[in-house]
Amino acid sequence: MNTEDNTKEESSKTSPVDDPTRPSNEDNVMKVTPSKTEYKTTKMQSSTKEEESVSTKTKETGQSFKELVKSFGKKAKTMTEEKTKQLKDKSAQSMDTRKKNDGRDILAMGANVEKVITVFEDTMTDIHKEDYEEQEKLLTGYKKLLEEQINVINARLNMIKRLKSGT
Repeated sequence: MNTEDNTKEESSKTSPVDDPTRPSNEDNVMKVTPSKTEYKTTKMQSSTKEEESVSTKTKETGQSFKELVKSFGKKAKTMTEEKTKQLKDKSAQSMDTRKKNDGRDILAMGANVEKVITVFEDTMTDIHKEDYEEQEKLLTGYKKLLEEQINVINARLNMIKRLKSGT
């Protein structure tokens, strides 16, 4: 109990004015409160500025991204147009080459081409002299005959290619 008495005596000796947990006068309390309020206000203004800054940066980033996408689109369009032009040029050259080769092949046949053309024209003229029902039958048969002749030509071409590659 002796320790308790000593503690009570010490606490009674300390005056409320000397107590460090209590404010010494009321003016200091009033000064502390406004500084806290100013701090909060300053903090809020800073936060608002940060939000505006983030918002501005987001808008700028979005605009930059939009411009980047447009740029890629234009570049892709340009590249596509260039490739298309190159392919068209290549195709035109290829067609010109084929036409020249076909012309040479036909000229190589010489007089035989004229005979084939004459036979075809004579046959078509003879078919034209018949009535419509008979013309339909004759044209269908003639078409089948020409298709078979094309098949014979293709078979001979394949055989020549195989024999040519074997030698």
